[in-house]
Amino acid sequence: MAALDDTRLGAIVSAQIQLAKSHDSREREEDRSKALDYFLGTAESMAKYIPPEQNRSKVVSRDTADTIGWMLPGIMRVFTASDRMAEAEPVGQEDIEFAQQATDGMNYVFWKDNRGYQVVYNATWDALLTGNGVVKTWYDDTPVYTTSFHSGLSEDQLAALLMEDSTGEAPEVLAQSSEIVIETDPETGMTVQAESYEVKIKRKKADGVFVIEAIPPERFLIDEDAITTEDAAFTAHWERKSRSELIQMGYDRKTVLEIPMATRNETPEEASRRAAMAPTDSADTSTELVDYYECFLQIDADDDGEAELVRACYAGGDTGKLLHWEVWEDENPFDDIPCEPIPHRWNARSVFDETQDVQDIKTVLIRQALNNVYATNNPQRFAKGKIKNMDELLSPTFGGVVIGETGAEVTDLTVPFVANHAFEAIAYQDEVVQRRTGVSRQGMALDPETLQNQTATASRQQHDASYSQVEQIARNMAEWGWKKVFRKLLRLMIKHQGPRSLMVNGKAVDIDPRHWNADMDVTINVGLGTGSRDRDLLMLGRILDTQIGLADRFMQTGAFDEAVDMLPKIIRTMTKMAESAGIRNPEDYYPEYTDEKVQQLKQIAAERSQQPPPELQKAQMQIAADAEKGKAQMALEDQKAAVQARVKQMEAEANERLETQRMDKEFALKQYQMDREFQLKTAQLDAELALKERLAVREMEMKRELGFYNADTKAQVASSKTSGVHMGGDPG
Repeated sequence: MAALDDTRLGAIVSAQIQLAKSHDSREREEDRSKALDYFLGTAESMAKYIPPEQNRSKVVSRDTADTIGWMLPGIMRVFTASDRMAEAEPVGQEDIEFAQQATDGMNYVFWKDNRGYQVVYNATWDALLTGNGVVKTWYDDTPVYTTSFHSGLSEDQLAALLMEDSTGEAPEVLAQSSEIVIETDPETGMTVQAESYEVKIKRKKADGVFVIEAIPPERFLIDEDAITTEDAAFTAHWERKSRSELIQMGYDRKTVLEIPMATRNETPEEASRRAAMAPTDSADTSTELVDYYECFLQIDADDDGEAELVRACYAGGDTGKLLHWEVWEDENPFDDIPCEPIPHRWNARSVFDETQDVQDIKTVLIRQALNNVYATNNPQRFAKGKIKNMDELLSPTFGGVVIGETGAEVTDLTVPFVANHAFEAIAYQDEVVQRRTGVSRQGMALDPETLQNQTATASRQQHDASYSQVEQIARNMAEWGWKKVFRKLLRLMIKHQGPRSLMVNGKAVDIDPRHWNADMDVTINVGLGTGSRDRDLLMLGRILDTQIGLADRFMQTGAFDEAVDMLPKIIRTMTKMAESAGIRNPEDYYPEYTDEKVQQLKQIAAERSQQPPPELQKAQMQIAADAEKGKAQMALEDQKAAVQARVKQMEAEANERLETQRMDKEFALKQYQMDREFQLKTAQLDAELALKERLAVREMEMKRELGFYNADTKAQVASSKTSGVHMGGDPG
């Protein structure tokens, strides 16, 4: 057989599409449409299944929507309670560090690069309603570009902006203009002319992106014999795209224009969703819609006898065109998220399957009960005789009067009230839903009577029993679906992702998937979430107590390594408690114990284990403490004696200084007194001498006046002067 060519592959793909669509319309299309109608629960959508009686109640019981509405939040909390929905498990010791990187990388790509919450919600909703939610995971190697506008740039700033970035490519200039502006030089204060640039650039952001999306179940095709998506011989994702979109995707314009236009008939799902359809006739062929199929099939492409996975892009119906094909090196991008898997079958059961008949029965019972209530409140009347204003009888008004001729009578016909029996039957149907799905008034804590005459333990057991069925659905989704999604994402990152820096919980994390082990397994965190937060916290608190008690027992028996190994487990339990309480990023509240830190703690514990037994250590410590106490007492006594000696020395020195000061003061006082006495005596002698001189002078003057001046007198005067000089007096 020759190698595969376009003509042969196109025929094979067209035949596979028709077979898959025929199988889908025969097995699943009607159920999906009906499930959506039951979920919406409008009178118009349900009229074709349970037509109401004419002029009677049209109310619809919405058991499918109610059950999904109660189950969906609990399941969502399972997967969104923390930012680590999936964790990579190392294969060997060398994979521990890379497993941590892989965990951070996978969750970052899922939650941040893609709309992780929306993907989980849509896939879970589809699974609950139709049985299988479909998730598509692939690497899109189309480069990602961003466009930005910058103004007021100088020449240097423009040059720096147009330099190559981390991708090794310079941005592309889409538009550029400049103008002369007047600026003030900050150094000189003078006005100068400068050129200001405005530029619009296109910069390459990434070589490609990892894409994870939940596709509508009606847009997914799978061969009839398939049990799992990864082993399916044929899978496809089909959409309606305009011719313009196909040309923008790079397909040849002439080939695209030859593709037959899509039929305008609505599919049952489109009719149920009320999807807006394009007009029948279009004046512009570029907006015409065509059916576009992205197919993945197992086929021998190189004539070596072994089938390869081939990706084929096909557009149109039976006479469509094969646009492109290639041997697909990655895995099949499709995974299903099942609600209640059935072994050896791809189709899973859904909540709709469990509640469809109940919704039918309750809709009929509720309508009958309401009709009976209406008839009881507004009974039919028996009129006898001629009634003049019959309209008042047929359409009575408040305060109106029915007028009749003589002998006319109007009486109410008795309508038996049987609505209570209908309500009892409705309650029984609620019990049926509870047995099938676990959803009940007790589980939703809506019935206050459930707490009467019931112990707290019994109430909790009943509550947990209801939750166990929902938890089983969450585990099915995790093990049958989300685990495959994240493993596929892990391998795609290893193949296509280079070194990258991420911001995880406010910390920079560098990853390089090229070094990761592609055989690492992935675990989905579903241990908590479906039950009540109080129950989860209570159980985790008990686990924490037992862990701490076990670590203490290890320490007491000398098993220090085992005690240290318990520390990361204790931290993990505490983190889970914070996570169960609804706290985001709970790992920020506790220390991180890496393998290196654990080994250091083990080394410290080993060094301590070589020390004497605790009793001997205690005795040695007591002896050492007593010795230290004696030394301290002796040192205190020596210090006290030294202080006392110093005090005595200081007292002696102070007394000596005081005595010296006293003697100095006495000597100074005596000196002062002697000086004072000498000054007084000198002054007294001077005064006596001066008096004598004045007396002598007066005597001489008197003698002159009396004429007794003679030679004898002169001799006396001269003798007197000589004597006066000798005494220190004034000779004149």
